[in-house]
Amino acid sequence: MSRRRKATRGNPAADSGATSGRGPSSGRRPSAGPRFLSGTDQRAADEAQSNPRMLVYALLGTTVFLFIYLHLIALPQMTQFTGGFSMPDALLTGYDASDIERLRNVMDDAAIGQLNFVHKTAGILFPVSFFLTAWAVVGLMMRESVVRWLLLAAAGLFSAMDIAENFLIDEILTAESVDSSLVHTASALTVSSWLLFAVVGSLLIIAVIMAMVRRSVERTARPLGNR
Repeated sequence: MSRRRKATRGNPAADSGATSGRGPSSGRRPSAGPRFLSGTDQRAADEAQSNPRMLVYALLGTTVFLFIYLHLIALPQMTQFTGGFSMPDALLTGYDASDIERLRNVMDDAAIGQLNFVHKTAGILFPVSFFLTAWAVVGLMMRESVVRWLLLAAAGLFSAMDIAENFLIDEILTAESVDSSLVHTASALTVSSWLLFAVVGSLLIIAVIMAMVRRSVERTARPLGNR
């Protein structure tokens, strides 16, 4: 009685490979080509980079708002109590004892108290916010260099000088008599702080713009597989 040969089930190619002693994993290995991030992975990487930048933009916006409020709204409004005379910290070229004496003659206790309130609120918040902005820009948008630490040190110096200047002005206006040496010190702090603010602020804005341009160039030059 003849026996029927059973047909082999499954993949003929796999069976032939098993017969010849070669498994499906044997053979030439595929060459390792360049690895590209998928669209989802690239978007996640972009989001991870953009989160710190959002902190920089938020601090920068807060600093700009405080500067506008302090130097373009609050201090100019104080001229209503002084017959048009500007506050000492708004005088970019400095002031002397005669300027302070003139202010003391036209400012009453309510006006001096109002200026003191401005100095203790926005006058402190603005330099602190400026320093935090500089810290964020230096740490998150500038590459390693000595300049970044010098810039941060200059921002810290500005903050300390600006706050010290505000307290000195309040002390001068409320003292029994005008101290010329104290007025000279306060005036020097005012001029120096404005100079530091102009230099450091300009460098910070340039650093933010350069970081934005560099990021835009990198995204443009990115291979198609990474987009």
